[in-house]
Amino acid sequence: MALFDAMFEFVDNQAGYAASTTAFFTAAKTIDWQSTGLEMGSGTPLWINARVGTAAFKGGTSIQLVVLGDTAAGGHDASSTEICRGPVVAIGSTTTTAPGAWICRMPLPSNCDSYRYMGVAIVNDGANTAGTVDCWLDHGPQSSFDTQVTTSNI
Repeated sequence: MALFDAMFEFVDNQAGYAASTTAFFTAAKTIDWQSTGLEMGSGTPLWINARVGTAAFKGGTSIQLVVLGDTAAGGHDASSTEICRGPVVAIGSTTTTAPGAWICRMPLPSNCDSYRYMGVAIVNDGANTAGTVDCWLDHGPQSSFDTQVTTSNI
């Protein structure tokens, strides 16, 4: 069982996608790489992990996770710098879009902390009308968001 650090969680069961847009999570956490006490481990690769939350995506063509960087506080928007993109995930198959299905598990570029603030967005290329996302940083793809649940003693 992996440990989950809530300090590195971007979104937890986040919804709110308009068709054919990029959803900049307004309720998402932004990681400030200059915060005191924020230590992911020097020299250890970071991975972005994202999966479908409790509500499946429906009725669209594809979604894609985007990792964003900013030099100033205030959230992420269309003026943010794109650090990287996850794979395009096709919508329509229940095996692809079911709750818990992976959207993205990939290592971040080594210079991902070049921008002081990091956040995420979802690109909705179709008419997706539902769906939620869980997204967090970790030291690999093997960790499970399920370790951080309301009944946990962590």
